[in-house]
Amino acid sequence: MIFVVKESREPLYMQIYQQLKKEIVNGIMKEGDILAGSRGLAKTLSVSRNTVDSAYSQLLAEGYITPKKGVGYAVTSLPVLKLTHKGSFCADTGQIVSDHEISRKKDVVYDLTNGSHTNDLFPKALWRKYMLECLDLLDRENKLASHMDQQGELYLRQNLLSYLMRIRGVRCNENQIIITCGIQQSLEYLCSLFNDKKVCVIMEEPGYHKAAAVFKNNGLDIRTVPTDENGLVVSRLPVQTKNYIIYSTPSHQFPTGVTMPIKRRLELLQWVKDHNAYILEDDFDSELRYYARPIPSLQSIDEEDRVIYLGTFSKALSPSIRMGYMILPPQLLKLYLEKFGDYNSTVPVLNQYTIARLIETGEYDRHIRRLNHVFRKRLERFNDEFSDVKDRVKISGNGSGQYFLLEFSSMADQEKLINKAMEYGVRVYPTMQFWQEKADCPPNTIFMGFSKIDLKDIPDCVRRLKTAWSEWL
Repeated sequence: MIFVVKESREPLYMQIYQQLKKEIVNGIMKEGDILAGSRGLAKTLSVSRNTVDSAYSQLLAEGYITPKKGVGYAVTSLPVLKLTHKGSFCADTGQIVSDHEISRKKDVVYDLTNGSHTNDLFPKALWRKYMLECLDLLDRENKLASHMDQQGELYLRQNLLSYLMRIRGVRCNENQIIITCGIQQSLEYLCSLFNDKKVCVIMEEPGYHKAAAVFKNNGLDIRTVPTDENGLVVSRLPVQTKNYIIYSTPSHQFPTGVTMPIKRRLELLQWVKDHNAYILEDDFDSELRYYARPIPSLQSIDEEDRVIYLGTFSKALSPSIRMGYMILPPQLLKLYLEKFGDYNSTVPVLNQYTIARLIETGEYDRHIRRLNHVFRKRLERFNDEFSDVKDRVKISGNGSGQYFLLEFSSMADQEKLINKAMEYGVRVYPTMQFWQEKADCPPNTIFMGFSKIDLKDIPDCVRRLKTAWSEWL
């Protein structure tokens, strides 16, 4: 039975289309069944004939019905999909999850992710102010309706260079900077540059799983090297000669949080020199250090032009900004321009100008200081709330970043810990995703971010977790 609600915001033809589609998919209307004539159905529903024709046209375009001479439209044959269980695809993990699990996700009170912030941390007033200023500036420069610089706007690259030289010790010129839509697009470009060389990517174990996904999707071989309390273990790097690139997070290893000391850094640079290799230095979260100044980047001590520096504004501003950058050594810049010289920039020019203005005025520095203050308080509050069970759990936070690892002293299972926490409205994350060799991942460790939870909510959050994990605490 088809009916329409004329007061609904949904177009009338879409209401008819959705109901007919549902009847076909659910088998209520079977192969060969004839649809009511458009004139008759329009009269029954008190709508125009064009409305019904639009619904039928959409069903026809999607293959649910087929024209039948002399009678109108008939339902087509649809294959039956055999599902092993009822469920849906979860975009976050790429796994099939049950309807029960989906309903549980709706009950999340606290999401301990590091992928987004509480809204109050975004500099809304400044963004609005500088965005309007930059609109006028773009108008004066006749750039509002023009193609952008392929490498990113010079105004941003010059201000970013000044900032990176001062904060991270980066050494380059503005022509070596490429503005991208984030770390994954930067890696996509680099994979294309190296693909002809049949390189092998060496990744830290554990390491950033989303970078690994880009390498795999581009058909690059991945080899892992373990990390210790000083980061990537250089002595475990391969000795044979091959085309290698190393993906590393030396200033804030992900996810362990450790910082690579200078001795290890020099050893790593010597290895890439000896093997004619390159390092992809992902410097995410490098500015977020609560108790000390940011340390110089690996790129800043590279004398052989072997480090490709990668950064992003997602962690400091917002992932929705979708903006990052890479700094290429001169020899790779030439190759990049040969390969991508005809590409257009995909980063909105207004966002580029707005961020450049934030940096130029010093407001970006002030914003980073504010983040460090807020995140330090949140990490300290988590430490305080877990202090009464510190003999049973250990927080591995080193005063940087937006997350910590929680390690249980007793044997525990990640999946059970996660499911129990979810029952009490707290979403925590597995560390298993950061390991290429899953069997090597410690089962008693949980990944917990604090960028999305307010300071005042942490005590209640931890109370819920202690109740959920009483078996292990």
